Amino acid sequence: MQRKLNHIHQTDQEIFRQIDDAIRGERLFVNPNLHRKDIMNRFGLRRQHLNDILTAYSYRQSFPAYVNSIRMQEAERMIKEKPNMTISAMAQSIGLSMANFRGIIKRTYGVTPSKLKKIL
Repeated sequence: MQRKLNHIHQTDQEIFRQIDDAIRGERLFVNPNLHRKDIMNRFGLRRQHLNDILTAYSYRQSFPAYVNSIRMQEAERMIKEKPNMTISAMAQSIGLSMANFRGIIKRTYGVTPSKLKKIL
């Protein structure tokens, strides 16, 4: 029984890697209309299975939180590599409205986007 469970566990980990590769590599996160259902359909997963995979391999994040964490990683990269890029252009380039971008930055880093630019 233990051997079978390990096999299932490894399979879920591989599915997570494929999902992560698609969202990052194909830049699916820039689509403001990216939904859990898009990933479920693409990978043939039921909602609960996707949730279980994300819980196990993305530090217990929900789908929206997981996608937003990828967006924040991209925002950090852009702040460092493109310091002259406007905050609104940055928000748009990662699939967020300015209001959502501002809110997520504030919740994640505790500062406004403009202050984050100065810090990084």
